[in-house]
Amino acid sequence: ILSMMALVIVFLIFNRRYTTYMDWEAKTDALTGALNRKTFFQVCGKALNAMPQDAAGYFIMVDIDRFKEINDRYGHPEGDRALKEAVLELETVFGRDHFLGRLGGDEFALMLLIPVGREELERNLRRFQERLHKITWGTYEMSCSIGVQPVVYGSTVDDLYRDADHLLYLAKARGKDQYVIGPEQ
Repeated sequence: ILSMMALVIVFLIFNRRYTTYMDWEAKTDALTGALNRKTFFQVCGKALNAMPQDAAGYFIMVDIDRFKEINDRYGHPEGDRALKEAVLELETVFGRDHFLGRLGGDEFALMLLIPVGREELERNLRRFQERLHKITWGTYEMSCSIGVQPVVYGSTVDDLYRDADHLLYLAKARGKDQYVIGPEQ
């Protein structure tokens, strides 16, 4: 009876670990480890709903510049490396106080819900871009465009996404390696 109980306990432990792993797998992007699009928007929505009135932060959209060229010229494994490196650098520069998601292809979103001054934010954005420049393929160096929308009380994740995406495309229109920060409200 004791042996049977031990086997049942071992089975339950492995079953729980497997279920936890499958839950994690369903919520993250398999390639980069960032949250997948659906989970990112759900987590951000919950965080915004729980946000106190005096809280502040930023919703940041990142798009890898000329990502298709990396895939076409150097192959998809190198494109995968670019995506993994971008996530690693975002994690390194912005630390742990954020939510990070891969929205699709070469687009990432990051939501900071901690008070950060605009100068510090700009320093971090430049530092992130500088770190990306160190990732190279021959003479080609990685770069990105960034749109940043300040988060204010009452913001919805859909509004932040739309506004940051608009700012991202303004940055892309300015050329390679640009960022645009929306006005504080």
